Amino acid sequence: MSSFRKSFLFAAVRTAAFIFMLLPMRTSLWLGRVLGWLGYYCLSQKRKVVYANLKTVFAGERSPRQLRILSREVFVNFIQSVVELLCLPKIKRLGFQKFVELEGSEHIDQGLSKGKGVIFLAIHSGSWELASIIGGVTNGSYYIVANEQPKLPQLDKMLNEYRTIAGARVITAGGAGKGIIKVLQDNGIVSLVLDQGGRTGLAVPFLGKTASMSTGAVRLALKYGCALCPVWIKRSAGGKHLLKVFPELSLVQTGDVEKDVEANVGAAVRIFEGLLKEHPEEYLWFYKVFKYSTQARVLIIDDGRTGHLRQSQALSGNLREVLKKRGKLAQENTVSLQWRNNWSSSWLTFYVYLSQYFSFLKREVCLKYFLTDHCFEELMKHKADFVISCGSQAAGTNFVLSRNHLARSICILSPGIISHERFDAVVLPEHDRPNDFRRARLIRPKISPNLVNAAYLKEQEEGLLRYYSHLKGNVRTKFGVLLGGDTDGVRFEEAQIRELLGGLKEAALHYNADILLTTSRRTPPAVEQAVVREFKSFERSCLCIIANQRNIPEAVGGILALSDLVIVSGESISMISESLSSGRSTIVFSPHGRWSDHPRDKYEDFVLQLNDQGYLMLSSVDDIKAKITLIMSRKISLKSVDDTKIIQSGLEAIV
Repeated sequence: MSSFRKSFLFAAVRTAAFIFMLLPMRTSLWLGRVLGWLGYYCLSQKRKVVYANLKTVFAGERSPRQLRILSREVFVNFIQSVVELLCLPKIKRLGFQKFVELEGSEHIDQGLSKGKGVIFLAIHSGSWELASIIGGVTNGSYYIVANEQPKLPQLDKMLNEYRTIAGARVITAGGAGKGIIKVLQDNGIVSLVLDQGGRTGLAVPFLGKTASMSTGAVRLALKYGCALCPVWIKRSAGGKHLLKVFPELSLVQTGDVEKDVEANVGAAVRIFEGLLKEHPEEYLWFYKVFKYSTQARVLIIDDGRTGHLRQSQALSGNLREVLKKRGKLAQENTVSLQWRNNWSSSWLTFYVYLSQYFSFLKREVCLKYFLTDHCFEELMKHKADFVISCGSQAAGTNFVLSRNHLARSICILSPGIISHERFDAVVLPEHDRPNDFRRARLIRPKISPNLVNAAYLKEQEEGLLRYYSHLKGNVRTKFGVLLGGDTDGVRFEEAQIRELLGGLKEAALHYNADILLTTSRRTPPAVEQAVVREFKSFERSCLCIIANQRNIPEAVGGILALSDLVIVSGESISMISESLSSGRSTIVFSPHGRWSDHPRDKYEDFVLQLNDQGYLMLSSVDDIKAKITLIMSRKISLKSVDDTKIIQSGLEAIV
């Protein structure tokens, strides 16, 4: 900061102090309220921090409108506290008793009677500078620890003079340790704060989530035997304040210092939790209260498509692993989008597109106009640190929520017309064309994120065996078959599938293998009937699940776990990705003819690229037996796919 700016800022503060000292206190506080309102509307970044912190604590208890009103009151109380700080000399002259009511002075006297000093344990709440009244009404001298302002030494000196006039003595933070001990040894009073422990603090549950708390006051009380009294100040009617001194804490002392510190800090935090629940407007919510929390909240936005949800869940799993390495435990919640009507999704996307350029539109309350009441209420119950969505339909909701929550936003696949730069990360598998995506924001796995890993396969196998116990102990070679169904640009033909099944039956007989097959909900009825006819009496048909007749949740995962070789229809990127992640050799057939007989789309790009790289094998339906032979005879060995490092490395950059 230039010397001119320092001088200007100091002059502005002195001028403000002069004006406030001239005006009646009621008028000064009224001006403080007006300035608080102006600050709320003008300081957008601070407003977002306050709202996000309040959302963390009161999500599900208060509506967005109530949280905005509460945020505004936080601004008002803070500015009025600044006004009172600048008016300390006048308040001293007029008499503290006109502005502050002291409750619990007997607890101060009891603490001082022990002769070992008293520590006031406070948090960053209320007009704390008015606590200097204690310096004039007790037998002990009163000290506060003030952080120095090296960039603004003149302002620092002025504020300390005001505090001294009001009755307090100042210990500078630089040499605070020895100074505090000296005060306690002289049976004095020193005020220390509990919250804002920073990187070195103790993570303690605080208002529903862990936050870093300072342990200094508790350690001093345990070591020197001084009284530790929580204190609280809150604004009352008529410009007055209630300063309450609580009884000395009965400290837990078991001999295990660290456990004792944790127990006593937790007990103190619980006292302030109750007070803040009743008077949240008093707290200094302007800093990131939960910055050093050991917990993280992950919110998945489900657009109703199973494949998209599974990709989001898989990415969340990778995120949890990354957070775990950073010492954070993640809690995952999922909310399914329910639109008011058929056009709501498109209208929301357009609305969010506009909100990229008009910040006043970025309020989560806007979602109520596009989502059903129940869905909106479910979303409002959550405050996220990370928001994950898959596909363009859910991207708009992700964008709005992440901006209001100050959360990291992660979008899987293209977010549509919303700029990718509005997200902290976009996960775009290699088969999708990146267009103008900036590499720094792009995570490029080879296949779509999915839930398949060793633990998942074991769980799915156990689930499938509960339905079909006859599979237990079957040690024969197994061919898994995953049949998809009609989708955009793809139509399953009965004749083609019959030809495929014929080749599979020949291969199964040749290799003495069993066939485990499942269709999907998209499979056409004619194809389902063909499957039943082909496998009804086939001796090697070990499992045949028709999803539209009996949908077994563990069907795909269980078949992948039990199979030695998997044949997958090529229209489903998610099924192919899951098969590759299982580590099983994978053959992919095109449900609409031979590969590359027509213009390629992104689905064929995906499969052709993986085929060229040796991760899977392409086949036409009439050549399926030959391709199975190549793999079974070990003439071709396919590579395994593991995108874990790629995905987690990309996530580490935004955590």
